[in-house]
Parts: sequence; C-alpha cells; structure tokens
Amino acid sequence: MSVFIDTAVIMYAGGAPHPMRSHCADLLTAVVERRIEAVTSAEVIQEILHRFTAIDRRLVGAQMAEAALDIFAPVLPINEAIMRKMPNLVAKYQQLSARDLVHVATCDVAGIDLIVSPDRGLDQVEELARIDPTDVAGRLL
Repeated sequence: MSVFIDTAVIMYAGGAPHPMRSHCADLLTAVVERRIEAVTSAEVIQEILHRFTAIDRRLVGAQMAEAALDIFAPVLPINEAIMRKMPNLVAKYQQLSARDLVHVATCDVAGIDLIVSPDRGLDQVEELARIDPTDVAGRLL
C-alpha cells in the first residue's frame, strides 16, 4: 500500500532545525530504503519551489526539489481528472486550502487513502486518513 507524502514532510526533513525534522528525515530514509512505499506529486514539488523562491532561498529550494524528484520518481502528475474533483472538494472542505485539496484529489485519483502530513486540518477529510510524521514508525514500519 502506498502513502502520499505531503510537502511539509520534505521541507521539515531538509530544512531548518524543527521538532519534526528527525521524524521526517527518518521517514524519507525509509522511503529511499524501500521500507515504505510512498509517492508525492508535481504539486508538492511546486510548493517547495514556491516557498523557497518567496523567501529568496532559490538554491536551497532547487536542491530540495531535485532531491524529492529523485526520491519519488516518477512523481504523480496533476491532470484534468484531478482538477475536475477540485470544485466539489473546495465546496465540501471550505477550511482547507486549494493546495491541500489538490493533494486530496491526487490521492483520490491515484487510489491512495493515506497521507503523511503534520497538517491536522486534513483530519476532517473523509476520503483520506492522515498519519502524523511522529506516528510513522508505529503505523507504517
């Protein structure tokens, strides 16, 4: 069974010191070692680049995006089938951002029902179960 890896997991693993950093780094190590079957999407790569471009740390963002592309190759594309799900999701989950809902729609189209994310807002999504990065060892390994 494959799990979807949210943007924050990748950014915490490779970013500045943070309480989630070691959990996220351990998760990515498990993905690289194929102990966890995981995917991510083109939207996640875009979010990484968007964030690091916005804070004028382009090189860091480019390196993080490249590493994520290597780890998760091939990343899931964002296509019309995913976008067709968006209007209903936006209406249903009015508290969530469009970016979060792209992840939900991507998982739905790809047949994935688990997402690893620190974002508790995703707990309200009926179509998807969220696993906190701090719970990965107990739930996925």
